[in-house]
Amino acid sequence: MDNYPAASSKGFDIYPLVYKFDAPRAWHEPRPDRTYSASVVICREGEQPGADNGRVFHVPEAQWSDLGAAKRAAIEHGAHIIDGLVPGEPLAGL
Repeated sequence: MDNYPAASSKGFDIYPLVYKFDAPRAWHEPRPDRTYSASVVICREGEQPGADNGRVFHVPEAQWSDLGAAKRAAIEHGAHIIDGLVPGEPLAGL
């Protein structure tokens, strides 16, 4: 994870997490060269993300073929959570 947030919104910092997605497949199925999944860490602005002052949210949409698209999707999902547009993902307790 980066030392600095990728974005800030309404008093919260957004840290995208992008990791390689390796879907389980049968041995004979073709595999794409690269696919990535994403999550986002949200914490209060100016605080270091950690177990006590940050939360991790998975970006549920899909997998992405490149790092940049996955990172942008994570930042956008984090902004939607902060704006209250994602049902069932409250920021209570941060």
